Amino acid sequence: MPASASNETGMKPTLRQLEAFCHVYRLGSLTQAAQAMHLTQSAMSVLVQQLEEALGMRLFDRTSRALRPTEAAHETYRGALRVLGDVDVLLSEARDLALGRRGVVHVGVATAVAATVLPDVMVRFAARHPGVRIEIHDHGPGELLEPVLAQRVAFCVGTPAGHNDMLVFEPLLRDRLSAICGPGHPLALAPTVRCADLAGHPVVTVRRGNGIRELVDGAMRSAGVALAPAWEVSYLATALAICARGLAVAVLPASLLHAHAPGGLVSRPLADADVARELYLITRKDSDLSAAARTLAGTFRDVLNEIAAPTAEAGRTRDVHAAALGRPPA
Repeated sequence: MPASASNETGMKPTLRQLEAFCHVYRLGSLTQAAQAMHLTQSAMSVLVQQLEEALGMRLFDRTSRALRPTEAAHETYRGALRVLGDVDVLLSEARDLALGRRGVVHVGVATAVAATVLPDVMVRFAARHPGVRIEIHDHGPGELLEPVLAQRVAFCVGTPAGHNDMLVFEPLLRDRLSAICGPGHPLALAPTVRCADLAGHPVVTVRRGNGIRELVDGAMRSAGVALAPAWEVSYLATALAICARGLAVAVLPASLLHAHAPGGLVSRPLADADVARELYLITRKDSDLSAAARTLAGTFRDVLNEIAAPTAEAGRTRDVHAAALGRPPA
């Protein structure tokens, strides 16, 4: 092809043309380059000629015996290697994203979930997917839907205060209200605990405005019990710490003890409190989760399934406390 000072065709080089040029430049032979790319020699020659036309300059001086790179070819080779290298990086990163090996997942969680379940989820997920970063957005119950609707998070986990037809609510855990107390507390060893049994003991609850407090008040009303808490606190950790010192009994969902049970606290379900907290995985109906987000959601399911499943160890612990006090196990 005759040399040209500029590209007047408007064509842009393709990756295939750049790859062919690099093979010919490096090997110095159309035949060997064609073999390396599994092409015919004529097809390889066409690719190189098309690149020369797109760039508007000659890349090789052709003789009857060999191809000799021009001065322009030396600079073009370095630039082509950069482009092909960037494409390789892009493809590698895209594969990692598609397989969930890297990326960022924004997840929303209710504050109670953040304080109890989330740490175990993060430890387990990070061990298996070190290339994925989790961005945490903790919210109150009334704030769980909007971040999902606005697509600021991939999903939320918690007990929402409302509903929206644009969202999917997948139930993860049904958690009944329980009396939470120290292992030596009388209620810890009682055969059955009812709402009325709380009347004879100091009780600590979270303040009104918290979704859990609404469940507690509803359960007490249904049981005909006028609950007069000795303490009302803002944080679950405060309520559990008070219980751990034997100062009061807390009425909370049992799963809140997970990963945060100071002093060996135990939980006893309230037999006549037909009220439960539902934890949901909340996603948009019209949005697919990334591979990493799907894996993180699966880790939440696994951890919450383990919390929900009764274990023999829990029963053995209660029996040990009973024997230590000379009382029959519940």
